[in-house]
Amino acid sequence: MGANLIGGGATFRCWAPRAAAVYLCGQFSGTAQWNPLPENLLARDANGYWTGFMPSAQEGDEYKFYVNGAGNDGYKRDPYARELSTSPSFPHCNCIVRNPNPYPWHDQAFVTPDFANMIIYQLHVGAYAPGTPNTMGTFLDVVEKIDYLAALGANVIQLLPIDEAETEPTLGYNGSDYFSPDFGYVEYDQGKITAHLATVNRLLQARGQAPFPDTGLLVPGPNQLKVLIDLCHLYGLAVVFDVVYNHAGGFEGDDEAAYFWDRFSDSNNNNSLYFTDQSWAGGLSFALWNRDVRQFLIDSASFYFDEFHIDGLRYDEISALLAMNTTTGWSFCQDITSTVRWERPRALQNAEHWPVIDPITEPAPAGAGFDVIQHDGLRISLRNALRQSSYGSGTYLNRAWQRHCCCFPPGCHRSSWDRNSSKTNSGAKFRPHHYTSGGAACNPAISPWSITCALPRKPSGPAGPIRRSAARLPTSTTSVRPTG
Repeated sequence: MGANLIGGGATFRCWAPRAAAVYLCGQFSGTAQWNPLPENLLARDANGYWTGFMPSAQEGDEYKFYVNGAGNDGYKRDPYARELSTSPSFPHCNCIVRNPNPYPWHDQAFVTPDFANMIIYQLHVGAYAPGTPNTMGTFLDVVEKIDYLAALGANVIQLLPIDEAETEPTLGYNGSDYFSPDFGYVEYDQGKITAHLATVNRLLQARGQAPFPDTGLLVPGPNQLKVLIDLCHLYGLAVVFDVVYNHAGGFEGDDEAAYFWDRFSDSNNNNSLYFTDQSWAGGLSFALWNRDVRQFLIDSASFYFDEFHIDGLRYDEISALLAMNTTTGWSFCQDITSTVRWERPRALQNAEHWPVIDPITEPAPAGAGFDVIQHDGLRISLRNALRQSSYGSGTYLNRAWQRHCCCFPPGCHRSSWDRNSSKTNSGAKFRPHHYTSGGAACNPAISPWSITCALPRKPSGPAGPIRRSAARLPTSTTSVRPTG
């Protein structure tokens, strides 16, 4: 799917089952072809996938699709684009053809920790700006803190969502382009990139690796995220991505997003191709009854493992996903967890589900197949305690939150801790307290977020890098259907 370089050019493929025509437009090898020309019309198959080959396409070329639909005509961004351009600006930006292979990974010897040994530090990339007001931190700013992060005692870094989102700044939970890193987290200033190169090379050389000769490997946006993950692995830190598969958007003012991608004729959100009329947190639920939409999200998860070498996923609000997809959400969870487990047996799959219930972490076919479930007890209790303490010195302080640090239900084998990354610029030192309950060693810390309870088992795979491919889901021939 999307744009993929092969010998002599690139293939392009998209899904628009109700479109009358889809054209490839762009600038290829310096030649502008932005109008929908007859020779750039893609070929449609029986399942609504449009495919073509551009012999002159090369690394760094910009492109879009032009869709003739029953409702209107116009440009659409590639939902599988690996990177978006900065000019024109979002949401009218172009997609960029990228070769995923040139980055020289150094993490071949890294092994994802066993679940029972994970200590998780959650951070927001945007909070790592080096003390400059109204400035978002970047992936390379986090690289500057790898020594600090490794010294904390954590062995897993969990990033809040890093996909391109509809607004800036953002926590990342209103994603729009699920294969493109967020503009705000990419450094484009060449002087700053050169300064970061010195840190990258220092970190590489300290681990016996050859330095990069120049900034060339840091210029494509996706490579800056790869550098961060690569160096984390060299310093003993696994990396987990926070993914949002329960909803996307909203898409106000963004006519080129996945919303109504095949430009159908009505305004019923159930006919918007990728989404339904069910909403959550200002966005629309993915249409998980549709196999092509499910495959899109499964492809997104596989993409993170294949091209970015991540070590796990934290799935946002699985409880909301199931509530908005009452007949198909459960089987989607089974499909995606089974695929990830087949491709990366040691990967962590952490479900945010309120309340905590056993079937979420039970294997298929009875359960949803996640490894762990997010526990909200510490988060709720600590927030209550902080609220109480803000009322003054004479206020009663309920310290019941400590029980959540020390006491876990039977079978809980480990807990994880995380910390709000907005404090990272203060230079404050932080170490987790150590508690033991029922023979299970736990390492939680005071956090505004949560703790995580895991099943008492190790990952199912061998202790080593895994590279496998799972079969794609069957392609559906139906594009939309009514709710329910």
